Amino acid sequence: MFLLNLFLCRAPGGYLASARLLWSDFPQGVQAHHLVFFMLTALLMMLPPALFYWQYRHRRWWSLVTGAAVFILGLDHLMLKDKGNIGQTFVGATLLFGPLYFVLTTCVEWSRHLGRTMCGNAMVSLPASERLTLAGLAISAHLFLFLLANVFDILNPPALNIVSDVINCLFHLPQPVNLLASRDVLNMLLAALPTLMLIIVLHAWLRRRRARSLDMPWLLYFAAMPGVLGSALLLGALATSQ
Repeated sequence: MFLLNLFLCRAPGGYLASARLLWSDFPQGVQAHHLVFFMLTALLMMLPPALFYWQYRHRRWWSLVTGAAVFILGLDHLMLKDKGNIGQTFVGATLLFGPLYFVLTTCVEWSRHLGRTMCGNAMVSLPASERLTLAGLAISAHLFLFLLANVFDILNPPALNIVSDVINCLFHLPQPVNLLASRDVLNMLLAALPTLMLIIVLHAWLRRRRARSLDMPWLLYFAAMPGVLGSALLLGALATSQ
């Protein structure tokens, strides 16, 4: 955290805390640590453009447009809130977005690769009933993983406090960020990633079965019932509240 404070953290006025640091002011070992940290920062800065270029080359248009839109909208929001200049806000947003987007892209691409391996070249589409069942399964799986994230305390307070400190270090916002107050929302987002991976693989498996003239197993219909009932109850509650 010392190196993060030294290079990227904002001073009370909202600007980078250390700008005129000379290499001769530090011992040789500290200089080496600074060089490693600078190279790591440069690598993280290169992640978003490298991922966008890879998605462009491999024609991942939906992922490319969605990722670029999220980055631009998030950057626009931070530029309105952050008290630093445009360059500082851009650097902080890129450092924050790059690792998260890399993990998300890696998990989704691994799931798609596994799905292509399972499905092969079968050009078969699922009927509407099985697609609706997949939607119910996604809701059920997301609810189950959300409960697991809360039970096993994956996003524990110390970890959330560290991430909050990093965000408050990168940006000088009107109010300090406290991720602990948004723990349930973060658990829902965390549960959404394995749910997405599961549905991608399950969709490929069902397409493979459909290519062999096999129907969806009845156990999947039963597994989708909690999601269907939960969605129906939510829609009913929304309809009655208006």
